[in-house]
Amino acid sequence: MMIKAWANSPLSPIPKEKRIKRGELGICKGGCNCLTKIQTPEYQTCEKCSDRLRYLGAECDVPNCESVADGDTAFFYDRQEAKIVCNACKRAWQRMNKCQWERFVEERHLFLARPSTFVKALEEGLVSAVENPVSSQDIAKCHFCYDFKPIANPKYQLCNNCAKHLQFHGESCSISDCPNDATNFDTNESRYVCVQCRYAKTKYKIASYHIYETQVRPIKNCMICEREVSHNIEEGKDRCSALIDHDHDTGDIRGILCHECNTVEGQIKKMPISPHAFARRLVLYLENPPLSKSWIKKQ
Repeated sequence: MMIKAWANSPLSPIPKEKRIKRGELGICKGGCNCLTKIQTPEYQTCEKCSDRLRYLGAECDVPNCESVADGDTAFFYDRQEAKIVCNACKRAWQRMNKCQWERFVEERHLFLARPSTFVKALEEGLVSAVENPVSSQDIAKCHFCYDFKPIANPKYQLCNNCAKHLQFHGESCSISDCPNDATNFDTNESRYVCVQCRYAKTKYKIASYHIYETQVRPIKNCMICEREVSHNIEEGKDRCSALIDHDHDTGDIRGILCHECNTVEGQIKKMPISPHAFARRLVLYLENPPLSKSWIKKQ
């Protein structure tokens, strides 16, 4: 049953003659006691306190999301879908551009079913719950890098980069022969992946990590010069020696090349003649150099 807004609020309505107009400054009575712009004149609450108290006691309408409006978590009502959602689900839905509710629920289900995060980071003492967490995206000191940044994970007070770095700390990338630590869990394929493998799959629009693992990474030689190449970044290097070559016009993957062959292929395409014509002329040129006559050079 849909909970009516403010039905469970512990606040008493302000008499109409004493209400502050919306947007005007006043002391928030929602618990923060700040002098701020009033969002809900009836209860004289600011925007943040209104979001926390408006649907007190409601459960998030996203299946598998166990969030309950307990006065600490912001909850929102979507008029178009007639759904009440918690702040985390709302932001996830917004990242999907408010797609169809059924599709969002499916994607959110996969996300919520992922393994527990920060398990090993907690075991190793790299993170710990804070007593008075700030709100999401508030500027505060990250408890890992110690920089003042927008906080992405209020529970452990971590910025976005540190949260991503630590949420699956200690897990290894599931791609065969990849030595990297995992930084993400792909919910669609239920596997841990590192930044490098995720980047390759995303950039080249590879259908799945399974395809990337079985069709791309097994190729260990440049498909032009046959030089041995590696899909793993060596220590001290900024990229791996195996490069995924693709057609910039169609986006189709063509093969695996070494850095030198990939560079040469790109330069040949810039020539005023076709690559095939260039190759034929290059062979003829090397077989019969025009200025190789004995009389050209001083004896």
